[in-house]
Amino acid sequence: MKLTLLMILTGCGLLTSTATFAQQEWLPDGNLGHPAFQKLVGITVGTQGVGAEVGTPLSNRFNLRLSTSLLPYKGDLVKSFNSSSKYNTDFKVEFMNFSGFIDWQPFPNAGALFHKFALTVGGAYFFKAGGNATVMLNEPYYVGDIAFTPEEVGVINTTVDWKGWVPYAGLGWQNLVIAGGFNMGVNLGAYYIGDPEVKMTATNWLSSNPEVNEPILRRNLKDYKWLPKLEIKFAYNY
Repeated sequence: MKLTLLMILTGCGLLTSTATFAQQEWLPDGNLGHPAFQKLVGITVGTQGVGAEVGTPLSNRFNLRLSTSLLPYKGDLVKSFNSSSKYNTDFKVEFMNFSGFIDWQPFPNAGALFHKFALTVGGAYFFKAGGNATVMLNEPYYVGDIAFTPEEVGVINTTVDWKGWVPYAGLGWQNLVIAGGFNMGVNLGAYYIGDPEVKMTATNWLSSNPEVNEPILRRNLKDYKWLPKLEIKFAYNY
């Protein structure tokens, strides 16, 4: 009887110890005791281009991150507006910002990936956010036998700008350990950028074009108030 009771007590003790260890120390994502937030420095890549980030825990459930990113892109397009004439569009898009984020860990005692899950709020100042496009004919325009150069016909220049302070909200996974002090993170959210400033100018024959098309472009862009952000981070804990 005493032996049976001792075996039961011993078994219960082992089960309790194992359960406690599994709940508090061993995380099913393969990490032993790695918290969601640690001091880090890293690089980022995503829909906002490439950038750099530093982070530091404020507590075991709150984290501060500061980052900057740059997205430059330019190109040109050639299209036809009737059966005989083509126009060329040179465009440049550029986004550059400095951001600050506060992460909150809602499930500090959860296992698997939920231990590293965080909700995020913050904001950014966009030094550059938008682009410009220059449109002109790709070849001379003929009126009878008289040829007019693209510059003589006219050039349309359009600028769209969202720069300034904007708020941010999102979610993500932080400090997913790769090896040693190296880790990665994933962030998904959006900036609320509001309505852009739109400016359209034109020369020569096309000088009246902005009066008609600038309000149309401004109206078409009024619903694009959110700038999505999908970002992967590679960092080192120090």
